Amino acid sequence: TDSDVPPRVKAGANYQNSRLAMVEARIDGYDSAILLNRFGKVAEGPAACVFLVRGDQVSTPETTAGTLESVTRQTLIQLLRNEVGVDAVEREIDKTEMYVADEMFFCGTGAEIAPVLSVDRYPVGGGRPGHLTNTLRKLYYDVVRGERDQYMEWLSALR
Repeated sequence: TDSDVPPRVKAGANYQNSRLAMVEARIDGYDSAILLNRFGKVAEGPAACVFLVRGDQVSTPETTAGTLESVTRQTLIQLLRNEVGVDAVEREIDKTEMYVADEMFFCGTGAEIAPVLSVDRYPVGGGRPGHLTNTLRKLYYDVVRGERDQYMEWLSALR
């Protein structure tokens, strides 16, 4: 909520919650963390947005849930719609939904597209990256490498 550290602001101090979550996750034997908002709903990963796949529905937390309005997140929402024919539903996601997800992945500038293979030691989708995650990863890399002409306007030349 707006009374929390605003996720729309990319500033050094804005990543403090992510840093603390990562320390706790590592102490508890996990590779990463998934942050919940003050209402116990899924918000984001450390410096990454979260997508969840169950059946034919792709979901991601609303930006009002305490997640960053990420360029990578928006890119994936558009690629899902344009290339896969699936609309990502922006909605509240309960923690327990992650336990029964078919696929999950983080996305962000640093994470790019990183599959989530387990949550609280429960395997997600058999404990390996799912088909949609792999498909989106390939599409994303094709776009950022300039291999998809229809998305060239998304890129800028290095100087």
